[in-house]
Amino acid sequence: MGENLVIHSAPNLRDVGGQATKDGRKVRTGLAFRAGALDRLDGREQRRLHDVGVRLVCDLRTSTERSEQPDRLADGIAYLVLDVQRGGGHGADIAALFTSPDKAEALRSPETAQNFLIEVYRSFITSPDAHEAYAELLRALARPGTLFHCTAGKDRTGWGAALLLTLLGVERETVMADYLASNGHLEAMAVSVYDLVAQHGIDRELVRPLLEVREVYLNAAFDQVAATYGDISGYVRQALGLTDTDLQALHDLYLH
Repeated sequence: MGENLVIHSAPNLRDVGGQATKDGRKVRTGLAFRAGALDRLDGREQRRLHDVGVRLVCDLRTSTERSEQPDRLADGIAYLVLDVQRGGGHGADIAALFTSPDKAEALRSPETAQNFLIEVYRSFITSPDAHEAYAELLRALARPGTLFHCTAGKDRTGWGAALLLTLLGVERETVMADYLASNGHLEAMAVSVYDLVAQHGIDRELVRPLLEVREVYLNAAFDQVAATYGDISGYVRQALGLTDTDLQALHDLYLH
């Protein structure tokens, strides 16, 4: 599993590597990192991120998220916007659901909230904006010291990490366990959101599906890959436009 880096202002920050692959190799650590928003890092934490080897941050968030919570990064760390939902798209403003409950069709029931997230994950596979963002992310990840993140580091980031690990030959069960680990890292954040929505008179069970990662979410993305492209190889070649050279670069960097 990915090694946790203790930076308190970034609770879902972790190394993407450390997993075994199907053929008995291992994904190297210290090369790729995943996180939630990096807008609360103080100067010491910014330097810590640089000290562990981060040299490029890929921001998967929307323009609204980036303007409201801009990353705070040390000198020497480059910054690249890879907006997965640039054109709006399904679920591009989940935060608005909590503050505008009268408009939040997704919050009618726990089931509709879960289905809302399932559609978000399917859109990661079908949306041209997502294709462009994840293609550029995988190319960026072929260089050591790349960190990618969204707001909570669980959905857009979760698919990015699952995609990389799958391409490297990690078993689906291991990929899923790594993905589900976000629930533990985000417990404190979830509690604060539950308190916030309670002030708006919203039942926590209605928003719980939006604050968690669930097997059904990641499986929805993988199922969409299979339905549209046949398999992960077809997806990365047809939708993302990656070449054998691109994929070999990832294998050469990460596997040992």
